[in-house]
Amino acid sequence: MIISCGLIIFASLFTLNTSYSLMKITLRFASLRTIFLMMMITSASLLYAQGSPTDDGDNWMRRLPDNTYVAAVSVPGTHDTATGEGFGENGDMGEEYARCQDLSIAEQWKVGVRAFDLRPAAFEGYLNCNHGLIATVKRFDDALMQIRDLLIANPSEFVIIHMLHASDGDITDDYNTQILKLLHSDELKDYLVNFKKDLKVSEVRGKMLILSRDKYAATPVGGFFENWTGSADWSYMTRPTIIGTGNNTSKVYVQDYSETYKEGDLDIKIEAMKRLLNYGATHKNKTKASLVWYFNFASAYSQVISLFGYEISTSDGYRDNATHTHEAMLDFLSSTEYFGPTGVVLMDYAGVDQSGEYHTRGRELVKAIIAHNFTYLDDVVAGIPATKADDSESKVEALYSVDGERLESPRHNAVNIVRYSDGKSQKVLY
Repeated sequence: MIISCGLIIFASLFTLNTSYSLMKITLRFASLRTIFLMMMITSASLLYAQGSPTDDGDNWMRRLPDNTYVAAVSVPGTHDTATGEGFGENGDMGEEYARCQDLSIAEQWKVGVRAFDLRPAAFEGYLNCNHGLIATVKRFDDALMQIRDLLIANPSEFVIIHMLHASDGDITDDYNTQILKLLHSDELKDYLVNFKKDLKVSEVRGKMLILSRDKYAATPVGGFFENWTGSADWSYMTRPTIIGTGNNTSKVYVQDYSETYKEGDLDIKIEAMKRLLNYGATHKNKTKASLVWYFNFASAYSQVISLFGYEISTSDGYRDNATHTHEAMLDFLSSTEYFGPTGVVLMDYAGVDQSGEYHTRGRELVKAIIAHNFTYLDDVVAGIPATKADDSESKVEALYSVDGERLESPRHNAVNIVRYSDGKSQKVLY
C-alpha cells in the first residue's frame, strides 16, 4: 500500500518537475498571579464554550488598549493556514501529507485566530496558496480579500500575516510581479499597514500587517524578515530582524524548529519553544527601546515516511507533534509566574481539540493565548482605566466582566472590573 501510494506520488512529482522535492516544511504576588491566570482562562473558556467554531472568538481584540504595542500582544495563529480549505484535485495527497488545519480561514477567524501563514506559489495569471508543492483550493488573492472583508466587518481586529513563497509549487516565473500587483491593488492597499518597531494597536485596527520571508521588491509592503532561522540554538533564534520602509527595523526572535521525528528532536523543539515563551514573559516589551517581536512556531512534524531518498512529512506527523507542543505551551501558560507576551504563535490544528485520533487541544490553546493577554495588559480592560479609587469614601458605581459586559452583581470566583463614583476602577477577584 505504501509502495503503490509512493509510486503515484513519485509519478505526480515527475510530471511537474523531476527536481521538485515534496515539501520542507498586574497582580503583585505569585499566588494571586496564578489564581488570576486560571480565572482568566476559565472565563475565556466559559465565553467560548458554547456552540461550534462559528461563535467563538469574534472581536476579542476590542479589549486591547489602543496604546498597546503590537509587539506586546499575544496572537494565536495558524501554520500553513490554507490547508484547512482542502486540496481539490490534490485531495488524496494533501490529506495524507500536507494538511495542517481542519478549519477553514473563516472558521479559524471565528475561534479567535488573528495570525495567518500564507504560502503563495505563482500560477498562470494568479497566485495560489500552497503547502510546498501541493496546491490547496484557496487562491492567495481570495484569501487576502476574505481577510479584508472580515476586518471591514470587525474593525476592532487586526491581522498579522507570515508570508513565504512556496517556490516548489511555482508554475510560472513571475512571482514578484504578481505579488506587487496584488499588494498595490485598489482592493487591498487601504487595508495594509507598513511595519515599524513601535506599531500600536490603534494604528493597525482594521488592517493587515504582511511580513514576508522573501524579498519580492526593494521596498516591502508591510515588512521583510531577514536572517530567518529554523535552528533551536538561542544565538540563531535571536538574530532575525524585521525590515520595514525607511529606517524602520526591529529585532524579532524566532523559534521555527520544524522537524521533530528523530529521537530527542521533540524535546529540543519544546525547550526552544519554552525558552522563547519565558523570554517574552520576563522581558515584557514595556518601552519602545526594549521592544522585541516574537514568532514562536508550535508546528512541526514528528512522523515521516521515507520515499525515494526523501523523508516526507505526513499530516499525522503534524497532528502528533501538536499533541506534545500544545500541551507544553498550555502547561507554561497555566503555571508561569511571569506574565508577558507570547508574540505570534503559529500552530497546527488550531481551533480543534481533537483531529482524527489525536488530542491536539488546538481550541484550548487558542483560548489560552487570547486570555493570556489580559494577565499583563491591564492598563485598560474593556475600555475602563484600571486605576484604584483614591478616595476610600468612593462608592461602587458599576461592575463589568473582563470582556466589558455590564453586570448586575459580581461574578464570584472570577475577575470583575469595579468602577467607582470618582470615575476610577480596578480589577477585583471575588
